[in-house]
Amino acid sequence: MPASTYSPADAISLVTQYAHGAPLSIPAPNIVDQINSMMWRYYPWGWSIASLTQTNMTQLTQGAGSPPTGGANFTGNQQDYKITGAWFTFPINLQFGGITNNNFGGGYIVQQSPNGLSMVGGTVTINTQYAHNLPLGTVIAGLTGTIISDGAITGYNGAVVTITSVPSNLQIIGTMAPTGLAASGGSGSPNILRPLKMRIARLDSNPPEYRELAALGNLSPELSRTAGIDTMKAVGWFSSQCFFRFDTSPQVSVGNIIQLLGEYQTLPTKITAANLTTPFPFPDEYFNVLDAGLLWRVYQLTDDPRAGGASMSKNGTTVEQYAGAMGIFMGMLKEMSRTEDLSAGDEFMYPEQPLGAGRSYWPGLCGI
Repeated sequence: MPASTYSPADAISLVTQYAHGAPLSIPAPNIVDQINSMMWRYYPWGWSIASLTQTNMTQLTQGAGSPPTGGANFTGNQQDYKITGAWFTFPINLQFGGITNNNFGGGYIVQQSPNGLSMVGGTVTINTQYAHNLPLGTVIAGLTGTIISDGAITGYNGAVVTITSVPSNLQIIGTMAPTGLAASGGSGSPNILRPLKMRIARLDSNPPEYRELAALGNLSPELSRTAGIDTMKAVGWFSSQCFFRFDTSPQVSVGNIIQLLGEYQTLPTKITAANLTTPFPFPDEYFNVLDAGLLWRVYQLTDDPRAGGASMSKNGTTVEQYAGAMGIFMGMLKEMSRTEDLSAGDEFMYPEQPLGAGRSYWPGLCGI
């Protein structure tokens, strides 16, 4: 995708001319931020999509504590996975040392700041949210993994850690640079607006196996049953508490590397006076859409009747009508989304086409 060359400052400059010198100096960043956010939420644009860091699933034989979340009668099933915004990733190793089922590696969620990452000198301690699958002791001493973190201490993000020891299945110790960093971890507020396509994968098989998951809301707790990748059907995102919940707890047998993968739409970057000259993420050909929205907001700010408005009526079906500058903006926004939608290809294949034909962007087949 071509890099954008237009910035919020360019939009303000242009729309000021359209509005014949309307005073925009004080509220300008807020107005641009409002229109940018409206555009961002309207459609899962290609430039707004990110891939979820590989996230390993876990299943313990017995949990600590007492029922209903632990104790002798607790199987260790894990249905919910809180996304803190930090991971430790380690290359996947299969049959390490030539030993059958000696498989490990993947991505492990790091605890939320300040408990996830701590440092003394150049030695970093990584505390994972859920049990990792790395071998304990010094078996993998000298090998490296990578920290991914959205925490306030930016020195951790992207840092390569040389492992020295693995004291437990919830802790990893190693060395890294830079040194002397303050405690950190995930921010607790991952940059997820909404999940788009999620899948569960088995990475210890050859070739790896992937199964698409449906997105369902309000899934209830279910710790007594488990499901493998072929019987797992759905996952839900609980945005208020930042966790994914499967329809049943994932089954992770000895030697299995089961992961949650997928794509999601990120949150829009807030536009402030500090980043007015930073280019927009969308291509230049869509700059006129944002400028049309900005002009509509300026007309509202100055009580100009050319701002127009919206009306809605419901008589069996909901009818939306827009007028004035708002109507121009909404029309251009819909045209923009159609252009993006067509570039993605069809989402479904119906029986008039061979059922064996390859599927495109979404996993839907025959409308399912």
